[in-house]
Formats: sequence, structure tokens, C-alpha cells
Amino acid sequence: RKELELAREIQMDLLPAPGNAGFPVVGMNVPAREVSGDFYDFLRREDGLIYFSLADVSGKGMNAALAMAKVSSLLHHLARELADPGELLARVNVELCESISHGMFVTIVAGFLDPASGRIDLANAGHQPPLLHHGDGSFEEIAATAPPLGVLTGCQFPVTTLKLNDSSLYLFTDGVTESLDENNRPLAVEGFIKLVRGAEYGPAARRLQGWHRSHSPGWAR
Repeated sequence: RKELELAREIQMDLLPAPGNAGFPVVGMNVPAREVSGDFYDFLRREDGLIYFSLADVSGKGMNAALAMAKVSSLLHHLARELADPGELLARVNVELCESISHGMFVTIVAGFLDPASGRIDLANAGHQPPLLHHGDGSFEEIAATAPPLGVLTGCQFPVTTLKLNDSSLYLFTDGVTESLDENNRPLAVEGFIKLVRGAEYGPAARRLQGWHRSHSPGWAR
């Protein structure tokens, strides 16, 4: 039990500290168990670009937690040097294909935001499609364009370019869509969209906190 608690502390230390008021990227991780294979990260680079990622390591427990720590550290280090999300994922994929074991893999969305222009370049490796919430109220799914990391050596990771303008981009794992609604049924993407519509004009941090209060304990697994 003590080892699990220590692993949990280490995982929490790997998550980024909240940005200053008005920082355009906000995240939350609420494990259903002591340790989790889900993680997110973001950082502002010296050139002003903001790196972000959200990922889900296959499996549960300590194996997933250890893989999560390795992948998160690799991404965080390389994202300071590379500004192409496709190249970033390709570099990490090479490492994972050589070292990951027991059939584990990682689904991930990683990208870079230019706050000045609102441009986002991202790559989706087998992860649940992020939702782009347009200013007119419509939603657009950004589908995966490559398999998960750790599956195929030499894989390419195509980059998708978006313009935020008055839009918001939501990245999430199946811990959200598989959580249960008030009728004890999986929330699914449709249920998540309803939550977004219910708080679409509030600040991002307030939206996340509100959804967590109304929907724990199943948010992030």
C-alpha cells in the first residue's frame, strides 16, 4: 500500500503545475485507482509556442504507471527542442518499440499552440478523437491518423493544423466517456458534448472543476 501511495505521489509530481490566470491550456487528472496510465502535460517554450499532450497507456496498475512516467519524461524533454508533433511522436515511438514490453502501447494526442495566431499543429496516434468546439456551437472530431506509439516501428505521424479563433479544443481519455451518467449509463461522446454545451461560456478551469464535481468518481482512468 505504501509503495502504491509513493507511486501516486511521483505521478502527480510529473503533471504540470497550473498556468497563470488566462493561460490557454488547462488539464485535470483524477485516477479511479491509486495509480493511472493516463497523463497530460503542457509547457511554454522559449519561442512562445505551447506544447501540450494527453495520453493513455494500455493496461492498469504499476506497469502502466511506470510506462506513463517514461513516456511523459521523454515527451517533456523532446518538446523543448522539436516543434513538429509528427517528428516528436516518431522519436518517442522508436524508443518505445525498442523497450516497451508485454504488448503495451500508448495512445496520444500531442501538439503545439501558437497563442499569437491561434494556430494548433497536432498529431493523433490512435487516441480518442479530440473535439473542436466552434464558435457557432458545432463540434468537429479530429480523428487519429496513425496507430498508437509502441506498435509499429518506422511509423509516420501526420500533422493536422487547426485555427482556434473563437473555438476551444477538448482532449480526453476514455475515463471521461466511459464514466456513468445520472442514469448509470456510459457518458459517451454525446454526453460529454452536453456537458460542454452547459458551460461553454465559462473559463476553462471553472468548466473542468464543475464537471468534476458533478461527475466524479469516474473521470480519469
